[in-house]
Amino acid sequence: MGLLKLGTAALVGSALTLLVVVGPTNLRASAEQVAAPAVTTVANTAPQVNGNVGAMTGQAPLPGMAVPGAPAVVAAPAPAVAPQSITQGTVETTVRVYQDNRPSVVTVISSVVPPGFRSDPQPAGAGSGFIIDGQGHILTNNHVVSEADKLEVTLSDGTTFAARLVGRDARFDLAVIQADIPADRLRAVALGDSDRLQVGEQVIAIGNPYGLDGTVTTGIVSGRRQVVTEPGGDAVLVNAIQTDTSINPGNSGGPLMNGRGEVIGVNTMGLMPNGGQAGLNFAIPINNAKRILDDLLAKGAYAHPFVGIGTAEITSTIAGTLSLPVKEGLLVQSVDPNSAAGRIGLRGGTEQQEAGARRIMAGGDIIVAIDGKSLRRPEDFVSYLELNKKAGEEVTLSIIRDGQQRDVTLTLGERPAAQAQQTPRQQPSRQQPGQGQNPRFPFPVPGR
Repeated sequence: MGLLKLGTAALVGSALTLLVVVGPTNLRASAEQVAAPAVTTVANTAPQVNGNVGAMTGQAPLPGMAVPGAPAVVAAPAPAVAPQSITQGTVETTVRVYQDNRPSVVTVISSVVPPGFRSDPQPAGAGSGFIIDGQGHILTNNHVVSEADKLEVTLSDGTTFAARLVGRDARFDLAVIQADIPADRLRAVALGDSDRLQVGEQVIAIGNPYGLDGTVTTGIVSGRRQVVTEPGGDAVLVNAIQTDTSINPGNSGGPLMNGRGEVIGVNTMGLMPNGGQAGLNFAIPINNAKRILDDLLAKGAYAHPFVGIGTAEITSTIAGTLSLPVKEGLLVQSVDPNSAAGRIGLRGGTEQQEAGARRIMAGGDIIVAIDGKSLRRPEDFVSYLELNKKAGEEVTLSIIRDGQQRDVTLTLGERPAAQAQQTPRQQPSRQQPGQGQNPRFPFPVPGR
């Protein structure tokens, strides 16, 4: 499966599917041009994802990305309500949530300084964000602000304020900026609990797709995905929210809300076959943002836990070919000698072998559990660390070496910025963007 990076887009597979980091877009539409918000109800046509959506940086691609332990969707008796009443209730919920929260959603305008003597910052792209407190802090995506030399935010009434970066995290693709907005115009959102979100639940997105500020779309939660990797870089969406709500370039950083008007996700990326919507879009759970928010505000960054290994999923083919003592687990492929794993002596593979269509480094340790929890896939390992552990804490790995199982304890290190681990299997081929393409701001922004 080929992955072609194209600005913030990437072509996936032979069907020319676009995996888009739905981030900064152009500012062609002003508030005067958009007289009223666009309200779109999106039917749930999203099937289960049987292929990979991206490939986990430093780990294996995602086979299906099913979430172990995710709540089953059980068919309930049909309510004794006419379909028209159900539709009316959905519309009323969307209108209420939009009216209550539109003042909290801002346009985030990024400007860059072009090369040249005495060059002034030029508007380069725009995304979305939302106010989270009374101090003017705004949550958005890291990829919306990461290359900006100057930041501004525009409120729903069209007023623009200068903003500054407070903290950002490339791993979770989140950032906090701050603007000096008058207190009487600060409308903070309510942050919900994304762990309570149910598949099939109505969700609502507010943002600025293609510069069309104040756009609202609605749909449902189509699924939860254990790990989804953004194209390029090191960003991962852990326990990602999959939704058929329409998400387009410019929606990045905007809120995904439940029917109570609580933010339960940060809109980030979507699949766009042939440049159109597929109903397969993803948001960062708000609980992930809560986990790192205090550190972003206080320190400007968050230290992600780091073990220092590259692993491969053990399949029946690999287990049989290599005569392994187990049929499930993670086969250690490589070990960073300067990491926690290197310091306790974990062993990586020493000999490359063919196992079906894959090349595997054989001879390394096998990890079968972390803190007593069984492991089947590399994303099990990543999601456990990111959601349960912090740098500096201890973790116990159950490993098999020379046919004997033993437990080893290590102290987690801090993940290096943009760490690129070895990917042990099915790494998609990557092509570089064409000349003149900006990987962050693919749409030119006219002068304001």
